[in-house]
Amino acid sequence: MTDKEMFDFDPIPEDDKKNTVDDFFLFDDAPEINEQQVADEQAHTASEDELFAGNTSQKRTSADFEPDMEMILITAQSSMIIEGMKLISQHDFKSKNTTIFSEAIKGVDLYMKILERNPENFRKTMSMLSTDPDCMDVQKISFNLYKNVYGELPESDSQKLKSFEIIKERLQNGYNKSLIASSLINIKKYYLLSGSLDTIKIDKSLNLNPDVIKKEMNCYARHINIARELIKSGNFEINKGMKGRELNVFIIKSSQLLDYYYTKIGNAEYAGYYQRLNENFKKYFIVR
Repeated sequence: MTDKEMFDFDPIPEDDKKNTVDDFFLFDDAPEINEQQVADEQAHTASEDELFAGNTSQKRTSADFEPDMEMILITAQSSMIIEGMKLISQHDFKSKNTTIFSEAIKGVDLYMKILERNPENFRKTMSMLSTDPDCMDVQKISFNLYKNVYGELPESDSQKLKSFEIIKERLQNGYNKSLIASSLINIKKYYLLSGSLDTIKIDKSLNLNPDVIKKEMNCYARHINIARELIKSGNFEINKGMKGRELNVFIIKSSQLLDYYYTKIGNAEYAGYYQRLNENFKKYFIVR
């Protein structure tokens, strides 16, 4: 991989806008976004290989097998991390890339898990993977991002852990944008070409598949919270040059849909909440 492809990002600017967001973005506290968690590694029982012939034999313990399994897992996930960072550098947050970002986040979680649990095993594993280009690139990207923030390359284990946290934040941001892009496509089925809600279709779904539409509405509600968090973070542009217009459109359309849905099922409290949210974002969208 050439230096040009190593994603040496520009220094991350201080986010001066985080605490100056319009009041209506703080209408209600959005719940914390659940980050993707890497699945627990399966337990592996050590076999009893005899290393030397003779009267004495040495047994391999689980500690001997652990680095081997970690090498396999890291090798498999590192390519996804590289792919996720490529998408970020290309500003590509299409809905089809959601899985890539999700797997990349799991991969970074794996790096962090190994480093936190046993730094010595981490160093041993990285030494054994020194010829794997993807693994080395993951470390280089993470360390360069750390240097952009703190002005120096990470040296201690805690600093290296922080470098992986930085790359994970970048990937999580890409994942969230990809989720919104996916919902923007999906929500169109509940709207007519005129831009109005397809109330007939919604009512039909409520009668025939109430559980299915309930799950969809819960998903839109969660994605609204994600969209609002993205706006408050200051890093919310999905399509380059659109300056966050897609997020405004999504929040306006999804809150309108949720207002209607909760009105139909008789939940006045939730309906009122999304009605107010819709009105606030429509005003913001018009002014902007």
